[in-house]
Amino acid sequence: MVASTLLLVSSATTAASSASAAVSKPAECRDPHVPRHFHAHVVTAIRLSRNLPMAWADSPDLAKIICWQDTGFDTGFRARAPWHRWHGEFAMTVEEMKTIAGPWLSNDRHELILRPRCFVRGWDACPHKTANTRVVQQLIAGMRWIWLVYGRPVAAWRHVVRTHRFDSYPRPGTVDTATRAPFSICPVKGKVRYQDDFGEPRGTGGYHPHEGNDIHAPIGRAIRAPFAGFAVAHTDTWFAGRSVGLVGAKGFVRNAHLSRFGHVGYVRAGTVIGYVGQTGDALTPHNHFEWHPWTVPNPLHTAPSGFRRILDAIDPFPFLNKVCTRG
Repeated sequence: MVASTLLLVSSATTAASSASAAVSKPAECRDPHVPRHFHAHVVTAIRLSRNLPMAWADSPDLAKIICWQDTGFDTGFRARAPWHRWHGEFAMTVEEMKTIAGPWLSNDRHELILRPRCFVRGWDACPHKTANTRVVQQLIAGMRWIWLVYGRPVAAWRHVVRTHRFDSYPRPGTVDTATRAPFSICPVKGKVRYQDDFGEPRGTGGYHPHEGNDIHAPIGRAIRAPFAGFAVAHTDTWFAGRSVGLVGAKGFVRNAHLSRFGHVGYVRAGTVIGYVGQTGDALTPHNHFEWHPWTVPNPLHTAPSGFRRILDAIDPFPFLNKVCTRG
């Protein structure tokens, strides 16, 4: 355990070739040594979360991912690099944890909500009960990240094998330079209407600031991948409706309220991943577009609302202006 932590911290100052936070190789984790009661903890976490698929309890890929992160299944695992911190057995960054802290990523608004202060101050700051232990909370957090970014544990593990990365926030040894132009094309084809509404108040499911920009276009207009990456489709009935996330080398985006899906899986920039719609809580046809960069630019653009950042999302407005034609 101590050796793993030291390796993580020391690699931040060296030109490491691996893009992961772990010292293990994917091939070394195909048949990991799984601690006793791990399966029982997974079952408890899935039940307590209220919305994670029960079939995940039988997935061998969760243990492989934890093995590859090289935390030793230790819930007290912590490591630091100059700009990032990792916590828990999934070696999640604070930024990753904030992303899955709220209720808006779920079809069920009554699931266990993990409070952001737990992630900033460490898992010991979370309220733990007999059925809600630290290990269960960490499993819920890790599985929710898998659900959000990759859809299923098997897809997450295949991504690790393919790219040597699970989470794509910068790890020790990776390039930590913020990009000035993350998008190669406008997410919505043709002339569009949008404004800098990042941070404006929204009321669905309780108050929350708007985490992106609404790109207005007719129903059925093509939504394209603004960069190459892995596209995952999601559906809920009360918030985003049909949505597609796209994770790439520089960050991930979310497109919401789609009328239908396009291509998913690994796609190139320009691939049609969905079509503009009015599903979920949308009142008009539009693509709700969020930008979550792995490395946050400095200085950050400030929206008219006064927000510069919401959890790990930043205002996409100045970046959209570089690639979109406003009608």
